[in-house]
Amino acid sequence: VFWVGAGAVALGAALAGFYLFPAIYEQRWINIAQAVSPGSRPLDNFLFVHTEDADHDAFNRVISWIVVAEIAITVAVAGMARKWRGNRRLWELLVGWAALCVTLMLPISNLLWNVLPKLRFMQFPWRWTLCLGVPFTLLVVTGARKWTLRIALYLAAVCVLAFVWQHYQPPWWDTAADLREMRDNMATGAGYEGTDEYTPAGADPAVLDKEARRVTVDGPAQAAIHVLEWGAERRRFTVELSAADRVVLHLFNYPAWRVAVNGQPVQAQTHNGTGQMMIPLEAGSSRVQITFVRTWDRIAGAWLSLAAILAALLILKKPGPLRRTA
Repeated sequence: VFWVGAGAVALGAALAGFYLFPAIYEQRWINIAQAVSPGSRPLDNFLFVHTEDADHDAFNRVISWIVVAEIAITVAVAGMARKWRGNRRLWELLVGWAALCVTLMLPISNLLWNVLPKLRFMQFPWRWTLCLGVPFTLLVVTGARKWTLRIALYLAAVCVLAFVWQHYQPPWWDTAADLREMRDNMATGAGYEGTDEYTPAGADPAVLDKEARRVTVDGPAQAAIHVLEWGAERRRFTVELSAADRVVLHLFNYPAWRVAVNGQPVQAQTHNGTGQMMIPLEAGSSRVQITFVRTWDRIAGAWLSLAAILAALLILKKPGPLRRTA
């Protein structure tokens, strides 16, 4: 069972390689530790936890009561399903699965969140409710044998969704006006404020000038700048400089950007503190093109997923331990 399970985990990770491999490799590009800063740490998001942020605690209480309701129903139907004439081991597995999910949402599991690799980046322990939903659903089906009870549970779940939709979703942090503002900022090129963990490593977004132009000169040289294209993955502009200088872009300098000046590749520089891209230019006229490319890790991840798909097809086609177990 152990080797079959380990093989299934490895195959699942490989199938998601097109995403997982770049995500793991490109963490070195950004301030990934900010993802678990105060407020987003598991320690601050266990069930019914108390912090210094009243809004955070109010939202956490809503989530916590929903989880408690789901746990209560799971315990009740698990008791009903205990005498199930089906597979006893399956019942034990579902109960153990549910118990593990519940434990990981409680403060007693804080040590596991700190020790297990990358688990803390899940941020919110109540996200294990998604995993709790599997034993919850199967135990409801096996434990609530009467259709009247089962329908009552289904209707109760729908009522919970409707209640939350009406009373908690409307005053969400991002309102319709916020989304319109974000859309307008993208249309005008102003951009929108992202999260700190995705800024370039060492950059501090707090010191950024949000009103800065798309391209500015870093030094004293006189310049005439004309932006020709400013898309998501491609930027083009011309610069006429009175003397050699550097231009600063309203753009973070990630390694996937490739810069060409007058058709020749140029190594971009990074502005200390802000993480903005800086390009050295000679005096005179320069045509600058910046393109976001597929780096080697994204290509490798895609090939890994393709290999996993072929392996999965072979496993399904040829009977073996994995197929017999399934």
